[in-house]
Amino acid sequence: MNKERYLSLIHWAGEQPARKKVFCFLSRILPIVIGVVYILCLLGCLFVYPVLLLRLALRPALCFLTVTFLRKILKFPRPYDVYGYIPLCDYHPGKSCSFPSRHTASAAIIALEIFHLWRGIGTIMLFLALLVGLLRILCGNHFIKDVLAAYGIALLFNIL
Repeated sequence: MNKERYLSLIHWAGEQPARKKVFCFLSRILPIVIGVVYILCLLGCLFVYPVLLLRLALRPALCFLTVTFLRKILKFPRPYDVYGYIPLCDYHPGKSCSFPSRHTASAAIIALEIFHLWRGIGTIMLFLALLVGLLRILCGNHFIKDVLAAYGIALLFNIL
């Protein structure tokens, strides 16, 4: 996506105050919701599928550590540092570490792991993980490539 299209997408997301509020609220609350559901699933797994607890805990942890390591090594700038705008929310100028999106990778790997154990909850979590990635783009915190790479990494960890 070129600069003009990306910036017009960010402008659209923030041009109406109500839309901006909803996007920022969801951007902040969805990772918390996913985290709470994940903890509840870990506890449920402890009592129902204790043998699978290690998988449910280990893969998301390894994915998180890998993405964190990649971000520190690559130091890709965030879109708002490249294009010089203020994102809708979560503004940390000069932070770098944009690629890949850690929020998105974490949400995706958690959703995929839960999907293997509980399809119903997992389906909802996959939808929430897609929303997290979309909101990271719409709020101006990540490029599309950051989010797509995060989904790819989460999928790799889920498959391996």
